[in-house]
Amino acid sequence: MLVGPFGVGKRHIAAEWAHLNASRFGSVHWISARDGKLAHEDSAAEAESAPDVGRRPALVVIDGLRGWADYDRFQGGDTAGHVLITSSGSAAEWGGWAEVVPVGPWDRQEAIDYLRTNIGSLGTEDAGRIAAALGNLPLALAYAEAWLKRGCTVDGFLNALRDHPRAILGGAGPDRYPGSLVARIEEARNSLASTDRWTVHLLDAAALLGPTPLPARSIGPRPLYRPDDDTLSTEIALHPAELSKAFPVLGKCGLSTFDDALLHVSPVYCTTVRGLLAQEEKRKAARWADVLLVALDPRDSVPDRGRARERWQLVLPSFLACHPQELVTREALTVLAAAYDHMSDLGRWQAIMARVEVLYRRGMELFTQDDAAVLRVGDVLLRAYTSAHRYADAVKLGAVLRERRISVCGPTGLDTLRCTSAMIIPLGSCGHVADAVELAQETLVVQTTRLGADHQDTLLTKSRRAVAERVAGCCRDAVATGEAVLAAQQYVLGRAHPDVLSTAYELACAYHESGVHTKEALDLFAETLPLQGRVLGDDHPATARTAAGLELVHFEAYGTLQSAERCWVALDRLRQEFGVRDRDVYRLEQACQAL
Repeated sequence: MLVGPFGVGKRHIAAEWAHLNASRFGSVHWISARDGKLAHEDSAAEAESAPDVGRRPALVVIDGLRGWADYDRFQGGDTAGHVLITSSGSAAEWGGWAEVVPVGPWDRQEAIDYLRTNIGSLGTEDAGRIAAALGNLPLALAYAEAWLKRGCTVDGFLNALRDHPRAILGGAGPDRYPGSLVARIEEARNSLASTDRWTVHLLDAAALLGPTPLPARSIGPRPLYRPDDDTLSTEIALHPAELSKAFPVLGKCGLSTFDDALLHVSPVYCTTVRGLLAQEEKRKAARWADVLLVALDPRDSVPDRGRARERWQLVLPSFLACHPQELVTREALTVLAAAYDHMSDLGRWQAIMARVEVLYRRGMELFTQDDAAVLRVGDVLLRAYTSAHRYADAVKLGAVLRERRISVCGPTGLDTLRCTSAMIIPLGSCGHVADAVELAQETLVVQTTRLGADHQDTLLTKSRRAVAERVAGCCRDAVATGEAVLAAQQYVLGRAHPDVLSTAYELACAYHESGVHTKEALDLFAETLPLQGRVLGDDHPATARTAAGLELVHFEAYGTLQSAERCWVALDRLRQEFGVRDRDVYRLEQACQAL
């Protein structure tokens, strides 16, 4: 029993095995399960030893059997004997009564070696790109080999594969492969559609979010709604259990596998699905991709940020595979914004910046600029601009968002106040220091009245006001404000909360710039750094910024670094994230050169 997806070479392996073991059988019957009839019969074995033919069984090869339920059609008659089956179904389905040999794609190095052996001019990097796009699938790699030998460039092949897969994979397959790979893909989709049409849309949607496996165990218990197949407007209630049960069905279609509660869609299908689907099918797949994103949303009341990070880790690749321009529902807009916000938590601002900008524009295309989901995306973008030190962009966007928030929530609405507070640091960093301090003071008056002096939002605004005061050169005021805020935040939020760590870093900077609190600056930097490493991660830009602060203050005070290795790591991380013009990057480079 050979089990595996389309294109891994099951038929070739079966033919080789039958040829090598032909002397053991009186005859070989090759049956195409797709056609339901005898496709080939080899009587060569009979001529070798005619007197023994009656004592030797026949070999029956049933090629392409979909499942155990279809086997009854091929039992009895002249096909009794040893049976060898190839199937794209689940190995677990056959394991109870057959000896199962799983057949999967090659590993990456095997795929690269195959391409480079057959195409001498192909480099390792380019071979790896092709292998990745084709999921190391032997049949697909044979197509790639044929096209590259005709003079097609690597980039030309990959672009054509993405845009015109029918032209690339639609020709006759190698080694007398019946039909083309595209034909097999379409056949599998049609067969799945004949069973249940919505599972085809689900498969297409999974392909849009692939080839990263979709974890069935991550589907939340919340109610879901699936789009109606015909109108794309009527929403039908869908219990999460139905979605989970559909994954094993998709695992039998030959275009995907389901193993250990993970749905793996064939990379070839993921690569070619956009080019294969008609426009209407693409729209349906996009709606279903939205449903999957909502189903995988890990934000259901996980108060601990560490646990939330672990739950995001499983599903984040699927969110990142979704192109923001393809979203069609408000719910998906909201959960994708949450995924990008989580990326901001991880400090990966540069990686998501362009995506959030596209998502914001897409939201305004689909809905009004005052829509709550669109404004939420704007908040995420404002945060990303600020974190990446794109302060001018942050000020421009913040002014628009604040105006929209005022029109929706009023000038004292909580979301309006949060948006206003988020503008303080960008304003001050752009040189509008007086405006930033004034805006902070106005916001604090309202927040203190509405929320209280020790509310998390109020304390965050106070922390931002301290930053504006430091930027204005009022280091004494910045130190006094920062010390008061840090003590209050530690009491309310704990010492390891990200807001607390941010305040601690800014207070350490204020200590340093005051010129009279060098020891306090060194102590606070040193105290904050390990906490950031534990909470945010050693690779987080904020952690690198604190390490840079510690090393620079120590260098200015003592003419040496505490840790040259830590200095170089921080320099590389900050240079990577903020570029060579960043102030701390320049100062670290000067310190390293001086030593």
